[in-house]
Order: sequence, then C-alpha cells, then structure tokens
Amino acid sequence: MVILKYEFCINVGVASLSRQSRSRQLRSGFHPSTEPEKRDLIVKRFALLTVFVLFLFVTVRPTQAWNYAGHRIIAAIAWDQLTPGRRMELVQLLKQHPRFEQDFQSRMPQIIKDATPEIQARWLFMRAATWPDIARSFKDADREKYHHGTWHYINQPIYLDDASKNALSKQLSANVATSIKAGDDVLGFNIIQALEYCVAQLKDPSVSQADKAVYFCWVMHLVGDSHQPLHSSALFSRRMFPEGDRGGNDIRIAKSNLHSQWDGLLGNSFKDSEIVGQAVGIERDPANKRLGESAAGDLNYVTWINESHELAREKGYSVEILEAARVSEAESGKFQKLSSLPQSYYRQAGSIAVKRTAQAGWRLAAVLEGVK
Repeated sequence: MVILKYEFCINVGVASLSRQSRSRQLRSGFHPSTEPEKRDLIVKRFALLTVFVLFLFVTVRPTQAWNYAGHRIIAAIAWDQLTPGRRMELVQLLKQHPRFEQDFQSRMPQIIKDATPEIQARWLFMRAATWPDIARSFKDADREKYHHGTWHYINQPIYLDDASKNALSKQLSANVATSIKAGDDVLGFNIIQALEYCVAQLKDPSVSQADKAVYFCWVMHLVGDSHQPLHSSALFSRRMFPEGDRGGNDIRIAKSNLHSQWDGLLGNSFKDSEIVGQAVGIERDPANKRLGESAAGDLNYVTWINESHELAREKGYSVEILEAARVSEAESGKFQKLSSLPQSYYRQAGSIAVKRTAQAGWRLAAVLEGVK
C-alpha cells in the first residue's frame, strides 16, 4: 500500500478519535453543518485539512468508482449544501425504497442507531450513494432488476496512436451517445444517458415513490462516477485493446490495475465519522469551496464527462503508461504489467481526486435541489 499526503492551505495537525470519543460525539447530536464550534473541533481532530491518499493493491474490481468511501464523501459534501427541508424530503423518499429494510435499515451500525435522528438521516443519505454498487452482489431476479453495469461509465476513446485511430474510429463498438434517442435500450445506456433517464424519472409524477427511491440512489451514485476520470474513457489500440481497456482495468500495475488505483484515491473503508471529517475538510478549504460553488452552476452531464475525459487523456494515461502500452502493442499484443508508477503520478492524481470530489458534491446537491 502506498500512502501519500495531500496538504491543504491551512495547517492542521494529524490526530484520530477513539471509538468511545466518536460515540460520545454522535450521541450528543454533533453535526458539522449545524454546530460550527464542534465542527471546528472535529476538523482539527481528524486532520481534515490533510487528506491521506490510499492506493490499495487488490484484485480487479471493475467500474466501482471512488469505492465505498469516495461515494460517501461526495454524498456528505452534498448533504451539507442541501437545505434541511430538502434533506428530510430525500430521506423520506429513500425510506420508500423496495429494499430499504435489508440494504439500509438493517445495515446501520449500532453507533449510528444510538445517535440522533439527524445523524441517522445523514448516514442513510450517504449509504444511498453506494447502493448501485451494492446491487452488484444481488442474486438472480434482484440483480437482473437493479444492477445496470453499463450505466456506470462511458468509453470515450483515447487512441494509442494514429494507426489505431484510423483503424478503429469508424467502427467503434462503444456506446458514446450523449443523449437518449427513440429506440435506445435502457439496459444499454451509458452514464450520460443513465443520468438523463434517472433524473427524468425523479421528476415524473407518474413514477411510484418506490421506483423514485431507486432512481434517487442511482443519481447519487452516477454524479460521483461521472467525476472519476477513468469512468469517462478507455484506451483503444489495434492489437491489444480493439474494444478498449475498460477504463484502465486492463492496465495492470503491480497486483492491481489503473482503474482500481484511481478508485482508491479517496481512501478505503473509513468509519462514518472519518467520512464526514474528510468531507468537511474538503468543504472548508477555500479553493475547493470556490471550485465546488462554481461547478454547481454547470449541470450539463456532457460537460462533466468531457472534464473527466480531458483529465484521463492528459493525466490518467501518463507518459509511462502510454510508453508501456506502445511497447506491448508492438511486441506481444498483450499489456505487460508495470511494477509501479512514479510518486509524482500519485500526488497529482490525489490532487485531481480532491478537486473532482468537491465539484461532484456541490453538483449533486444542485441536481437534487432541482428535482423537486
């Protein structure tokens, strides 16, 4: 595991709270968006203005952007931007979810159950952002009904070389549509189409509350996915990747792959209090706040994906990765695993992840305020 530190503008020391201390805070009704003094305390105690970027070298886990922690951080940022009334409306909608008991209520940790209703509501809201990934593990009919693999991404092409572009661009199999057209198959939607569709369902008065609760979870998740650069793009080449590299999943690095390493940029398996702490740290940084507020003024999903695609093209697929791909393309036609990437790559990627998280959080709040 490689651990890198991303420093924000304000100097705050590193510390951690014990489980007992966190329990006391939760039971006391602490909420960072409503109690400024306690919010400042938790910022300091959790080193909120110092983010640890974690890369976990694990097996391939395709299309799970930002992982469990990352999606919840984005949701926590959005929660703090929503009005109290809108928060409660959305949580009440979530309680109509057809799998609310087994996927939400029964999964609530005891420390959250012992906390205030406000803390419980925030936990449910953050949990909703991860639900489309949870649906991957469903069995049989429920998996078929709720899991939509293609909704998580779009494979906008990045060509390894001009020869690959000339050979593949006119026969690209990837769905790169930027809107829904008559006759399009819902099950084959890409992320742009899925966002358009799910938001439309939330606005449609004829859609049941139970179905809207499901679409609400998808909107929560897809706004986050759309800001992960490797969910916008795929590397294409004539020999190795004629169908694309699946957003970096086929770029093997040590015991992991490029996509998984980007998924882990916001950490892994943090406690609820740590998730909230990371979110507040991002929100409290003046540059991130300005970036998020500005981003909330542009709710065009195509723009979000184009931003991610540019980052993938310019930063995600680095010189080292492309050179290794060219050698592999020429020699064996199979990507030869990289042992590592430079530390500078991970530092830059961590900075990008924090900025994209801020943009995603503010934009998610704006989208949810607009679907009343």
